[in-house]
Amino acid sequence: MNRMLPLVCIAIILAASLYVLQSSKMKSESSDYRFEIVEGRKISVNNGVYVFGFIENCTERGAPYIKMINGWNLTLNEDLWISNVLKCFDGRIYAAGVDIAKIEDGRIVWIKNLVTRGVSYEGTRENPIPVEYEDYLNVFDIESDGEFLYFNTRGGVVKTDEDLNVIWAVKLKSKLNDDISVSDGIYLTKGDNIIKLSKDGKPEWAVSLKSKEKIKTKVEIPEEKRKIAEKEGEKIPEFEELPKYSIELYAVYAGENVYVAGLARERFRELPLWKSEVHPFLTKLSRDGEILWAEIINVTYPADHYVAEGKIIKDGKRFIAWVSNYVLFVFDENGDLISFYLLKGYISDLDLRDGTLYLACPPVCKEKLENSEVKFERLSVKVEEKSASVTPIDILAEKQKLKVESVECYSKNWEKKTLIPFS
Repeated sequence: MNRMLPLVCIAIILAASLYVLQSSKMKSESSDYRFEIVEGRKISVNNGVYVFGFIENCTERGAPYIKMINGWNLTLNEDLWISNVLKCFDGRIYAAGVDIAKIEDGRIVWIKNLVTRGVSYEGTRENPIPVEYEDYLNVFDIESDGEFLYFNTRGGVVKTDEDLNVIWAVKLKSKLNDDISVSDGIYLTKGDNIIKLSKDGKPEWAVSLKSKEKIKTKVEIPEEKRKIAEKEGEKIPEFEELPKYSIELYAVYAGENVYVAGLARERFRELPLWKSEVHPFLTKLSRDGEILWAEIINVTYPADHYVAEGKIIKDGKRFIAWVSNYVLFVFDENGDLISFYLLKGYISDLDLRDGTLYLACPPVCKEKLENSEVKFERLSVKVEEKSASVTPIDILAEKQKLKVESVECYSKNWEKKTLIPFS
């Protein structure tokens, strides 16, 4: 019996160690990133660091500008509707919103718009009169495969060459999140959905991320209503089973596999839904939409920081995920968490170059009370590294029907507009 006791202890220790490794992957190495705050609204790096912003004062927004740090500085026409995107592909810079500008070597190559054409009807049902109209598309993200550009307009996707000549345009049934990624196809997110289109704009697949784990909760219904229902022969159960997690996705990166990040709301038996905890969420899928792993980070996300945007950046064998302006974490292809940060202060964009994470931070208006003058000051931003771990969760990729409709779209040269843009 005495000889068996050490063996039993060793077996228990090994089993406990294996459980810890499976249920909670800990930080394995330092990320060694340097952070630099840059005043501006959007930032992109390629063969340099480029920043988009506005020449602002405290009463109105001025002209937009694009500058290369330690290089050129370009001020654009103040009537341009550009505020959503800044991307640089091999020295070609694209700034976009309703208007799209292409810039090379500090000079404007062209300014254009993406426009869809449609038909509405006036008159009576018996005598309808067709009326053609145009919608100016609002661009929220741009990606490139080295030859073509892909524009996320929230309502759909437009593929063009580098001079904005439209190849095709499609419309989806409901609005997309801002992010877009391109590898063997086009990847998008919407709510808890991940969508893949071919590079020809054809639907390939769509999945909705659902929690396999269920939780039994009490059905909250006034006792009086319950008695009335039972009198009428309707039996209302006292308890119901609900998904333990609900998922909201904000960022996607596609390469050999697909990585998606967002937030997961965790439901508890003893708490009502509005008191459930929210955690950063991460999952890896194959190019066919099969889940390879899914996990939450064991940090509670504050309820007052929700911003429906994010980004995933690949850095060698590492990935950097930025979720809802507040959370930034570094992980590897196995889902091991390397570093976790909280970004305290408003960050509107970020990008990576040579080990430095550049954080774009727009200025805000501050009033100097002593002489009633006003001025802009940069928001303070604090990057706080925290200890964190991840826990695998059981998620199902439930297949969804994907409806994609081709639309007539073309580009035309920019001119002043007084119409309200389509969003």
